[in-house]
Amino acid sequence: MWIGEICLAFHWERIALTGFQPGTHISPVSRTHAEFVNTLAEYRMVQALQLSGDMDALSCIPMGECLDIVLLTGLPPAHYKEMAARYAAYYKGTEERIDFTFNSMPFSIRIKDVYVYPQAFAAALTIRDKVKESKIVNIVDFGGYTVDLLQLTDFKPDMKVCTSLYGGVNTLFERINEVSRSKGKQNIPDAIIEGILLREQATLHDASAERVELVQAHVNKFARDSLLKVSQAGLDLTEHRTVFVGGGSILLREYIEKTGLVAKPIFVDNVRANVEGYQLLYENRKTVRPQRDS
Repeated sequence: MWIGEICLAFHWERIALTGFQPGTHISPVSRTHAEFVNTLAEYRMVQALQLSGDMDALSCIPMGECLDIVLLTGLPPAHYKEMAARYAAYYKGTEERIDFTFNSMPFSIRIKDVYVYPQAFAAALTIRDKVKESKIVNIVDFGGYTVDLLQLTDFKPDMKVCTSLYGGVNTLFERINEVSRSKGKQNIPDAIIEGILLREQATLHDASAERVELVQAHVNKFARDSLLKVSQAGLDLTEHRTVFVGGGSILLREYIEKTGLVAKPIFVDNVRANVEGYQLLYENRKTVRPQRDS
């Protein structure tokens, strides 16, 4: 009989699990609660099994046995208190067995437990040593469509200074392509925009000067406008250390620094920072789990 469990941690659509090869395909083969609350939940769960590591976690499961999973995930800080308990219940369901195929092999899992943690705060845990002496720390998480903001006091979340702003990096990409189309040009692929933002030499060599100028002009304005909105939302960027997390922050780093609006920036270059933070919180297990709605 299979003994033990594995912790699967994922951050919205960016998910990670030790025990799976990247680039492999998984498809659900049966339902029940493997209707999995609904198709979207099943899709996310199945997608969560596609990430880094080796095959040990799967290869050692006897055929027909079921692997217990502890699912670690997160929510934006502004929505954590209201939604955490329901979000956990959404994924946990009735703890029924979920069958799927992985690399054409059948496997079964059961979600034994679900832990939900606040995003951004989780990412900040990975660089705690750099800010542990600071009384107040700002956390800015540039995502796809939102910018999540949180202030820490003595490294504890201050929910009075916590919000989510519309305007992540996907909105920047969309605006760049709106202007490109208005000039009679084609959309610029995301990979090209990212290459220009990161100043990848191969991309800069192949891209036209007009395309590079268009992207850089818009990102400079986007970075400045975004930081002004962050300040207006209540984070003092001129006095306190500001930790930038999320894939968007990695893309925008140079442009954020050039604005001169952030006095003490710290950039977390690890795109898995939230996931690793969930794992740290789970291993510590001193956080209070949200109470279920009565």
